Amino acid sequence: MFNRCRTRSTIFSIASFALASFGWSLANAQLETGWKAHDLSRPLPKVATPADEDLTVSPPSDAVILFDGSDLKQWSDSQGGKSKWQVKDGVLIATPKSGNLFTKKKFSDCQLHLEWEIPADIKREGQARGNSGVYFMESFEIQILDTLTNKTYADGMAGAIYGQYPPLVNAARPAGKWQSYDIVFHGPRFNEDGSLKSRATATVFLNGILIQDNSEFLGPTTWIKHQDYSKSPNKRRLSLQDHGNPTRFRNIWIRELVSERPQPEKPYPSPEVELSDDKMKRLVGDYGDFKVSNSGDRLFCRFFQTEMELVPLSESEFLMKKCAGKLVFDLDANGEVKEAKLHLDAAGKRVGTKKSATAK
Repeated sequence: MFNRCRTRSTIFSIASFALASFGWSLANAQLETGWKAHDLSRPLPKVATPADEDLTVSPPSDAVILFDGSDLKQWSDSQGGKSKWQVKDGVLIATPKSGNLFTKKKFSDCQLHLEWEIPADIKREGQARGNSGVYFMESFEIQILDTLTNKTYADGMAGAIYGQYPPLVNAARPAGKWQSYDIVFHGPRFNEDGSLKSRATATVFLNGILIQDNSEFLGPTTWIKHQDYSKSPNKRRLSLQDHGNPTRFRNIWIRELVSERPQPEKPYPSPEVELSDDKMKRLVGDYGDFKVSNSGDRLFCRFFQTEMELVPLSESEFLMKKCAGKLVFDLDANGEVKEAKLHLDAAGKRVGTKKSATAK
């Protein structure tokens, strides 16, 4: 028993050393998905049959047209030179042994539309059946393959985050039919020290059906082994894969996404104005289209079914705390309200006189 256990331990140590010598670790071999890469026993997603029509989407005005059927002026080979991929009859063809195709422009966060077709007369099987892929930032692949009836590993199907996550459903069409990808990609983020802040993500629609829902890339995608993140430039090239198959493409366009929305040029004021209980109660009342009430030391304006907290700029002028608007009271010499003017950016102006002393 002791010798057998020692033998097993020795074998385990040798295996660990062999894996480590190739840059592996036992921890890396088992991905966070719970599955090892390319496990043929991993359950295949169920089929979700898409509409029997080409989902061609014309590019919007702010899109970069990567391929419109005419030429490869937006593309190059890996070294920045002229690619050997072919353009024939308005279609881009992945010419075998020509290498991957790269955009000349670099991207990160983006929306991509891409249409692809596996030739109807393809004879191969498994991963050799029309294999290609679209790589974001040269590192993160969404797989392209004929997988409606073609048996392969789940994390290598059309729409898979290659080697990591299968699509949620198999929404592929048969070979010989055009298929469409609509993908929203966000690149990884890194801290100043180079450590990973957030992973790259992809939301993918295949033929109009959601197949990846904000899925995270566990690292750059690759065959067999798992790679960890390492800090890279903020933008890199988009790439189409040459995998030795004449996969066809058309209507490729991309929109760069703005990650930050504009902020106000000036911060909203947060004045420290305090009203006495007496002055506050003089403002409370029913003004017809709107009502003013108080709760403790805070005033509120109720317009239709919405109650908005008021921020005092003075004894007679108030801003809304969370929406764009202003409420101004016209006071007489005794500090009593003659009328109140409500201006909401979303609803225009209202003028009211107090109808009752207490708001309902």
